[in-house]
Amino acid sequence: MKQIINILATISIALLTACNSANIDKGENKLQYAEHLFICDSENGEVVSIANPWKKNSILHEYILSETESTQYNYSSQTNTINIPLKRVIVMTNSHSKLLVELGLTDHIAGICELEYISDSTINARCKSGEITDCGNSLYPNIEKIIELNPDAILVSPFEDTGYGQLEKLGIPLIECADYMETSPLGRAEWCRFYGRLFGAAQTADTFFNNVETEYNELKKYVADNVTARPTVMIDTKGGSAWYIPGGKSTIGQMIADAGGDYIFSYDKSSGSVPMSFEMVYEKAHNADIWLLKNSTTHDLTYKSIAQDFSLYREFKPYQTKNIWVCDVYKVPYFECTSFHPEQLLDEYVSILHPELSTGYSRQWYHTIEAGE
Repeated sequence: MKQIINILATISIALLTACNSANIDKGENKLQYAEHLFICDSENGEVVSIANPWKKNSILHEYILSETESTQYNYSSQTNTINIPLKRVIVMTNSHSKLLVELGLTDHIAGICELEYISDSTINARCKSGEITDCGNSLYPNIEKIIELNPDAILVSPFEDTGYGQLEKLGIPLIECADYMETSPLGRAEWCRFYGRLFGAAQTADTFFNNVETEYNELKKYVADNVTARPTVMIDTKGGSAWYIPGGKSTIGQMIADAGGDYIFSYDKSSGSVPMSFEMVYEKAHNADIWLLKNSTTHDLTYKSIAQDFSLYREFKPYQTKNIWVCDVYKVPYFECTSFHPEQLLDEYVSILHPELSTGYSRQWYHTIEAGE
């Protein structure tokens, strides 16, 4: 606990230093849960500072949101002025596209990437009519289309030690959306308050988050007050030579704990995805009670197909007790919807881990699979 407090204090000091460098009037963070995001007031408008999730005591980016100053952006500069409200943007991920729809900001989406992973009917209809342009793959977007659209900004997802290629040279503001690196579900969801401010919809975004926060915390308390036994939980499957598991400080790790579960790798200090060898996972997780996995293939999983994929999966207790739960990510909009609705995913986890605590929730992401081979 002492180590966590020291880390948070260090991040806060770094962010305060950044805010102070931008002529802060109040210097008071407007956010409560996010660890990598800090919003405060300056003489020119609100300042949004993003801590670098991969480099301690470092700022990833700082944006001065101004209604009066024109946009002044240079990718090589750590601090940039963004004129708000943004009118037209390109969105690189389905989760941020879905959020803008929910905030009533669909008209501001000029282009998107990864259309094949977007199920939202509004966005698909607008893409079909030409109101929203498909800009291709997020890793290799169609630069010509982006230039033609001439957006006010591009919402991108940063990765450790990875740049944005040709996008860096366009002079178009890149809004770095590092919400997925947060260590708590509400911390990630709280980033919606930043995104709302970009479009002059601060009140709408704040209300959206307040509703999510209330529902999440009420369910979390209900579980804490009524759970005595906490089943152990393992996550996903191996891919190639590595088994990528959510870090112990990831939003998923925290959510399993809030749902009354004991995440096998809760001891890990990472907030992102962590590669482990099969042997390491087996040592820690072979006696887990419940196995939650995502199916990224287009066919339905069975216990037989799971074992055919890798025979040693048979050695895990949840395989033997037929307690595997599957999320078919090609059939349900899991990634699209859960990032900013942790209260829904928490309810789903509770229904799986503690069916005795019925909340009347109908599962929409995970399902069991046939017990037979």
